[in-house]
Order: sequence, then structure tokens, then C-alpha cells
Amino acid sequence: RTEMQRIINADTSKGALKVHEYANYALAGATPVALIGSKGGLLTKGADMVFAFAIPAHMHITMNAVVSDYLPKVARGPVRIGLLGASAVTYLGLMKLNLAGPGITDTIRSLWRKPEPVKPKSKK
Repeated sequence: RTEMQRIINADTSKGALKVHEYANYALAGATPVALIGSKGGLLTKGADMVFAFAIPAHMHITMNAVVSDYLPKVARGPVRIGLLGASAVTYLGLMKLNLAGPGITDTIRSLWRKPEPVKPKSKK
């Protein structure tokens, strides 16, 4: 198998299954760190970077297992290619959120924050 085939068929590759295992550990470890970290703090930023890698890796490998379990063989190849694209876009989006935005943790925290009142525009 080529390296690309191992990535595309991630649910059957021993190496990918190790990545999945470590992604699970990373998510389990980073979640409490993100919860105790302060807004924009070093702990939170570190957890966000872990999330940006672990979430797409976990998603890609797990969804490949779903493809293997539920789709006919003829449909698996195209769906796996699309899944690889979705995983790559997810990674890039999470990294953009971390590097150019508030980060994953602060974005999720904002769902529970009371919105700030909108100030009316002054007439000139």
C-alpha cells in the first residue's frame, strides 16, 4: 500500500489506528486543560492546538470506519476521497480559528456568554 492509500483507507491502517488512539488521549487530556485555562492563556492556546490536530484526525479515521461498515464497496472510494477533503478543510478551519481568531476554546465558551449590548450609532 502507498502512503496515500493508508490515509484514504484510514480505518484499516495499523498506523492510522495508533493515530486514532493517540488522538483520543489528546482529546481526553486537552479538554480539562482547556476548561481550566484562562481566556487567551497559554494553557488554552496549547489545548486549542491539540484540538486542531486531534479533532480532524479522530473524525477522519472514525468516519472511514463508518464508510467501511455502511457503504457498498463501489461507493467507498469516492466517499473516502471526499472525507479526506472534509478532514483537510476541518483542520485548516480550526487552525485559522486558532491563529487568526479567538481560538477553539474561546469560541465554544462564547456560546454560554451573555452577548454584549449593541451600542446605538451616534448621529452626526
